[in-house]
Amino acid sequence: MAISRGKNSTKTAEKSTGKKRFERLAFSGQGIAVRHSLSLQLHSGEASTSPASSGKGATRPKGLTYRTGEFEYESDFCGEFLLSPDAMVTEKVRNWLSRSGLSQRVLDPASCADPTYVLEGNVIALYGDFRAKASPKAVMEIRVFLLEMKTSADRAVVFGKSYKSSVALESKGPAGLVSALDRCLVEILSDLEKDLAERLQ
Repeated sequence: MAISRGKNSTKTAEKSTGKKRFERLAFSGQGIAVRHSLSLQLHSGEASTSPASSGKGATRPKGLTYRTGEFEYESDFCGEFLLSPDAMVTEKVRNWLSRSGLSQRVLDPASCADPTYVLEGNVIALYGDFRAKASPKAVMEIRVFLLEMKTSADRAVVFGKSYKSSVALESKGPAGLVSALDRCLVEILSDLEKDLAERLQ
């Protein structure tokens, strides 16, 4: 994706103090027990006019993204995720599903084991929405597809859905945005877990 042309200004501001900060998403999940083998493949979002999503196959920049207008975005290069956001979200989704009990095993895409299902996902949006300065919020959207692996060459899409969450910021600065994004991801994964439980029974 092409990051917005907006400059790294202090308008939105409490976003950084000039020193580089690194943030991580962190949460835990609970679930129910069903027996399946699930492989997780999470990718950057498809091409979009919004700098809040990455082009397909591209790596999302580590800098936090701030939406300041209808078509205006700014990147905070002093407030960054510790790792690539796509890698962090993938890690958290994998950990959540592993703890959920929905699957007997959650496999890495590089695993030689044959999964019963493959869960593919695209991170569509991941940014702070500061268009309403008095009530900024975090926005996250993930689109997922559940594929049943009948054979290694025969797969069928049995479920597909986009999950979007927006959560108000409780504190200012990069840490406040990441905390709100964390809560967005919890909401999305809670809904995803319920949907998967219905399909995997």
